[in-house]
Amino acid sequence: MTPEETPGSQMALALLFDQQPEILKKPVQAIHMAITGGIQSKTQRLAFNAMLKHALEEHARNPGLETETYSISREELMRIIGYSSPNRKHLKEALTQMQKLTVQWDFLRKDGDPMWASCVLLPFVAFDRDKVFYSYAAQIKPMLFDSKIYARLDLRIQRTFRLDPAAALYEWVNRFRTNPSKRTNEMTWTDWRWCIYGEVSETSILNEYKIFKRDKLKPAIKEINEKSDLTIELIENRDGSRSVKYLQFIVEEKQIFRAIPDVDDKGEWEKRLEDLGLSARDRKKILATYPTAVINAHWKFTMARVSDKSQPAIKSPSAYLKRALEGNFAPDVVEKAPAGGTQDMEAMRDIQTKFTQTRNAEAEAMLSEMLEVDREAVIAEYNAAQDSKVTQVPQDNEKRTSRYMVPLFAWLAKKHWGEPTPQDLFQFALQTGAISLK
Repeated sequence: MTPEETPGSQMALALLFDQQPEILKKPVQAIHMAITGGIQSKTQRLAFNAMLKHALEEHARNPGLETETYSISREELMRIIGYSSPNRKHLKEALTQMQKLTVQWDFLRKDGDPMWASCVLLPFVAFDRDKVFYSYAAQIKPMLFDSKIYARLDLRIQRTFRLDPAAALYEWVNRFRTNPSKRTNEMTWTDWRWCIYGEVSETSILNEYKIFKRDKLKPAIKEINEKSDLTIELIENRDGSRSVKYLQFIVEEKQIFRAIPDVDDKGEWEKRLEDLGLSARDRKKILATYPTAVINAHWKFTMARVSDKSQPAIKSPSAYLKRALEGNFAPDVVEKAPAGGTQDMEAMRDIQTKFTQTRNAEAEAMLSEMLEVDREAVIAEYNAAQDSKVTQVPQDNEKRTSRYMVPLFAWLAKKHWGEPTPQDLFQFALQTGAISLK
């Protein structure tokens, strides 16, 4: 365990890695790029990756279709990049600024001769109420969509970083995890600065290596070692002089994350539960009461919640797991879990009903706070989705009774927040006192 790897950070990583990977097969030419005309923020980097992943998936589904403009749900984009701020203006500005960033793409000809190209990062971006539209320069689309050399980048890890240089450095060194030497390419320290931070002016204090190392490089390395599946080590090469000229990194995949198979053996589960902090009595009860498939599903359910940084921190993952098992909150094993009797099922239905009522009330409040023109646009969209005029909301305000409005609120809640997840229901039950971790 490195100095940065505290037990708490390792637990957080273990929880993270029980989530479903979100893999982007990013062309190395798009990874090994340098930005001019500004500094690329973490939000912009993650947004570019999320949009590219979506476009690649669309291209794979329709390989023969020539698409000039792609679109992604605004809510999905926000989820992938971990954007939880209610300030949508900041996201819009970040995406718009990508049209001002120039990229030098480093890619190879088929015969191996080096070649470089330059264009804006995102030539076109547009927004409507629900979607983000975007396109790429025609000259680089073959490189983005038909590249034979790519690195597997897990976006669920990249979005956990707080620092812009950490997100950039992780992306750059990630592909070298499979390199037999476990080493990155060696470059001048100013080139590394350009790649993981950006261009600096002649008067910038970052022109001094020790300041760049202190303010940008070391914090990025520390965050990567704490929050990711990699451990990286900096190598400085002075090339016979007194000052550092070249940098290189050793990249190691952390042992505990090289393979985490589903656990079927109860002996292995005994160790996992002990590491989580469960007492011998609780471990014995859990292993005697629940099949390993049920334990595994609720373990993953717990891991997903604990690593969700958009919600309040869970102080006791072990207590959370116990209540999740008792309440049978994992979605994959609802019918497999041991029966708890009619009373448990009624309690679950009661939680679901109250959750739905609460969300519908929030949707009603959201609709009432809208400007009239926006409110009527929402109602028009709802009416257009109805199969019959009988269920449409009337134009006359006096006729808009509960018969019409309650289904509208339910539709708006689903449109805005999506279907409630097991984590949503569990958190709601905790907040309302329906269940307790004690």
